[in-house]
Amino acid sequence: MAKKGKLNKFAKKEAKERPIRFKRYEYLFLIVCEDEKTEPSYFKEYKKQIPEETLYLKPVGTGRDPKGVVEKAIEERDKLAKEANKEVDCIWVVFDKDDADENATKISNFENAFEIAHNQNFKIAYSNETFELWLLLHFIDVDKNTPLPRAEIYKQLKEEFQKIEEYKDYEYDHYTIDERTIEIVFKSGNRDLAIERANILMEHHKENKPIEANPSTKVHLLISELLQWIKYYSYTP
Repeated sequence: MAKKGKLNKFAKKEAKERPIRFKRYEYLFLIVCEDEKTEPSYFKEYKKQIPEETLYLKPVGTGRDPKGVVEKAIEERDKLAKEANKEVDCIWVVFDKDDADENATKISNFENAFEIAHNQNFKIAYSNETFELWLLLHFIDVDKNTPLPRAEIYKQLKEEFQKIEEYKDYEYDHYTIDERTIEIVFKSGNRDLAIERANILMEHHKENKPIEANPSTKVHLLISELLQWIKYYSYTP
């Protein structure tokens, strides 16, 4: 007779490898992100809120530049469509301006990302300068008239985290970010206010090119759409 530990290990492995029953999902929703860890972890929190076998949400991290994110989204869309044997209903690409204005090559790649995404009918949730601006908006207002460098966003995010008694000793570090960051945002941040603040920034920069629209983010558009789907599938008469 196998030991209990081995049985449990086997059961976990079997559950993990169980194929996804795509036929039971009404809607396929793909999010392809620039960051490999922070952004996918953030969107996975919304995945937990979706009733089972209604909307299939797949966040994918890439570690690529904006153009690379969009190119990866094409691959992931085709892969998911083949696995599910039907078209993917909605594809979002999530990337940042970061240092895209550093030289001509990066500027070109950034602009090409938008062009390719539009041609593929992908929706775009870009941030200028970085995705963490969206997280910061969960806690404070941001001056729409003053460009906000990445380093300052990270600094302010750390300060806001440490104002919370439970996390006063938490050392936020963008380069070694862990899932506690996402936990803090969901537990202590205000998503509704973040959406309002992001809308103000977006409206202010609506005439500016994305590469010039600092500070701004369109992640709230993606979140608003997800929330609508969660509400739709969670509705009980």
